[in-house]
Amino acid sequence: MADLILHHYDTSPFSEKIRKVFAHKQIAWRAVEQPTIMPEPQLLPLTGGYRRIPVLQIGADIYCDTQIIARTVERLHPEPTLFPDASEGICHVISLWADRMLFFATTPILFALLGDNVPRAFIEDRTKMMPGRANFADLPKLAPYAKEQCRGFAQWLDRQLADERPYLLGRHFSLADASCYHPIWFLRTFPPAATIFDEFPRLIAWAERILAMGHGQRSELAAADALRIAREASSATKEAADPNDPNGLQPGDRVTVTPDDYGCDPVAGTLVTSSVHEVALRRSDPEVGEVVVHFPRVGFRVDRA
Repeated sequence: MADLILHHYDTSPFSEKIRKVFAHKQIAWRAVEQPTIMPEPQLLPLTGGYRRIPVLQIGADIYCDTQIIARTVERLHPEPTLFPDASEGICHVISLWADRMLFFATTPILFALLGDNVPRAFIEDRTKMMPGRANFADLPKLAPYAKEQCRGFAQWLDRQLADERPYLLGRHFSLADASCYHPIWFLRTFPPAATIFDEFPRLIAWAERILAMGHGQRSELAAADALRIAREASSATKEAADPNDPNGLQPGDRVTVTPDDYGCDPVAGTLVTSSVHEVALRRSDPEVGEVVVHFPRVGFRVDRA
């Protein structure tokens, strides 16, 4: 089996979600450090324009978004499962809530505390990722409302642990834990915000338990070596059509795939396979040759090019 290569940066909360998945499964993975802002010259040849972190690379197959990364890791390394006690459906529902509501309640709080210490280049980069929304520099103004939301969400999670269960869904770690942990981690690793959840002792104990899991068997890899691996590999993805695709997509169609919330940069290619939860495009780049880029269907828009 080809190495799991995670393109990430250490302070990325969404990368922390996947690092906890690796920890749970105790699998070996290679870490490629990528910039926190554009340009990402040693990532874009793989993704074709997708600019969000993390990205999972397995040879010449490139997986964008934590949703499909988690599904892929579960498929390749099914034990111990991310979905104990038939919890796959609720895990994905909780994961989407954590990514889109819980996480975005934490960001104004953090950036209000950082104040003028946030680099101008970072503000400009994140503003470009949110077309049609307010300037990212104005995010701290939302902090008072975000604190209210974050406190309410934290109480929900604390109540979920009220029967002294070790994890959100019971006796076993699940994708729900990885998904809800990363926004909590995002605030607690910044000293001025470290005490924000102290009102909820069960939540703190749960977060400490997950922190202690570590990150699995990590080793470093240079970005240039990751590009070489893609260039020398061939995709393992087989062509397949979804007979129930609601828009009649077929392998060979020219399509673009675009996130529907932020970082809305389309990736263009030729459809290789589609299913209810995945769409994969073949594309080529001078630096890596032919690769297949995989996306989730939920949270992304697929258009014929």
